[in-house]
Amino acid sequence: MPESKPESTHLEASLDPRFELRYDPHNYRRVIAGKNVIVHCHHYDARVQRTLEGASVIDGKAIVRAAAETVFAEQIAAALREGDDAATKRSVAERLYARLGFGRIDLAELGEGRARASASHFVEGWVAGFGTSDRRVCTFTEGYIQAAAWATRAELVHVHERECMARGDAACVFELDATRTEAIAGNHKRPLEFVAKTGGDYLHSTTVDEAKIIDALVAMPIQGDAEGLIPAFSVYLANIPADFYNLACIRFVEAMTERRREKPARRMLIADGEACAMNTFRGIMNSVEWEALVAPMIHEPRDNIFALVAISNALGWGNWHITDHPGPAAIGFESLNGYEAIGYAEVRGRASEPTCLMLTGVAAGLLELVYGKGTIEERIGSYTAHEGDCIATGQPACQFAVERNA
Repeated sequence: MPESKPESTHLEASLDPRFELRYDPHNYRRVIAGKNVIVHCHHYDARVQRTLEGASVIDGKAIVRAAAETVFAEQIAAALREGDDAATKRSVAERLYARLGFGRIDLAELGEGRARASASHFVEGWVAGFGTSDRRVCTFTEGYIQAAAWATRAELVHVHERECMARGDAACVFELDATRTEAIAGNHKRPLEFVAKTGGDYLHSTTVDEAKIIDALVAMPIQGDAEGLIPAFSVYLANIPADFYNLACIRFVEAMTERRREKPARRMLIADGEACAMNTFRGIMNSVEWEALVAPMIHEPRDNIFALVAISNALGWGNWHITDHPGPAAIGFESLNGYEAIGYAEVRGRASEPTCLMLTGVAAGLLELVYGKGTIEERIGSYTAHEGDCIATGQPACQFAVERNA
């Protein structure tokens, strides 16, 4: 007789349909448990965290933690069902964390004021990018646990990480403080009066089958493994709600603006996007999946750009395409519904200047990766990207121009 699975494993499997991916092919959106999610790698996630938390003139950790608790209090609640008992609610919170690729978390002792993580996307990213740390790096998870305590137990808590694998500890251990009185902030959005363009005069490669690439990526099981991690394309991926990135980055720029640091804040987030393109897409281009599916479509260097744009559309970043590409020195992009611009309009309304900082950095990083020479460090900064029109400023689409630096 085959050995029966533990009861907890049966419960986890029964919950999985609640976290199934829904892909909107018209808007290039990935939806899990009611949230648009963006697939990014551990390099980008760690760099954004370092940018926000490394700014000495603001409390970046508070921004990360608050954005996480707001978004996940909503997403965990959306994954719960009427009639779920306490054990099921806890499993939903643990399973959602793992399925999204954040790692393996144990919430069994929330009632005793403790939680524990044995695997962490954020530790992997920090150590890979910056080496072992003398600090605790799981601020995002602190916010997630605060959200879980509220969504599953109706308890308001502050969470503090006491041990962290990034420092060499055996696990990440979190302590809950139940003296909190302030409510978790709601995820308030404005009615969005915007109808995306249905297309434009875009360039396409005659050999790159963009639809085939997108279909293949959407069909891939980009979800956490037994450790709650998503090792793929030589990186660790995660499905992070667009709302989290929007809230965290908007609040970061606003906080830095109050201290007359707006331009450095924007430049740092653009640089994070540039590093994202270089690291994520380098891993993709060196993967067996690329070799099997995409490499046969590549007949000249510029074909790589068309393939990578198709991949980014499949990852939920938005619907963007190439408008002009006269050669390796320059390119133009148009984004019809980038999550940054849409997110800003929903949260703050009309912007005074373009808001798509991640996509601006990615636009430059794509050309640096495909046409640049040398190491990643030597390629970064060899192109400059600029966002002109932006949906957040009231334009019908977002326009990006990239040029090689002299």
